[in-house]
Amino acid sequence: MFILDEDQFCEFDPGNAREFVDCWCRHYHGEVKVFGSSENIDYLGELNLDGKLTEQNLKRLLRWKDPRWLTEEISSGPNRGEKNKRAENVIRELKSINDFRAKKIDKHEFDKKAIEIFPSGPVWQILLFHIARPWEYPLADQNVFRAFSAHKNKTVPLDWGGYKLYMDYFFTVAGAAGVKRPEGNESNIKDIVAELKKVDSALFAFGQFLSSYGQKKQPKDEMQTEK
Repeated sequence: MFILDEDQFCEFDPGNAREFVDCWCRHYHGEVKVFGSSENIDYLGELNLDGKLTEQNLKRLLRWKDPRWLTEEISSGPNRGEKNKRAENVIRELKSINDFRAKKIDKHEFDKKAIEIFPSGPVWQILLFHIARPWEYPLADQNVFRAFSAHKNKTVPLDWGGYKLYMDYFFTVAGAAGVKRPEGNESNIKDIVAELKKVDSALFAFGQFLSSYGQKKQPKDEMQTEK
């Protein structure tokens, strides 16, 4: 199934989903240090699934997702040492994020907040949805979208419409790998989210692999990235 045969890179059998996830998640390397520390950010711990998200949770999750652009303090250039306005904009909406997690505000209202915070593209908007409800909204980036594109023979998603197709694909892979799509109120939600992260890690690593070795198999469209 995982022989390095370029003609078979994009083939995917749901019956082998568990093997696919176990194989590729081992190649995921997503360690990011806590700002100003040698400690690794604990992604699952910072999601704080037992309660409300804190300001520290947000700062660390933002940095974990994108150390260059979302770290709380600018680390290079003429503005070095200043607070990062992107991160500050998220932290100011901590209550809204927690309210969305608790279903005190609906998706439509939270979507407006996400666009206000990150008006330039969907990837970071989706991140806010993920931080609030990681069991419902998978992470988004060009690598996992590249995996989706290869397996489904579709163009790389560029907007929320494409992301919805990716969500269906993600949970199809997860379900085939034995991870039930959760509602968010399960007593073992931490364990489920940890398993969903393995699916994300596998797709991320596979997408990176395709970027390096399977370019000619990929559509020309590229995922928009935040700047």
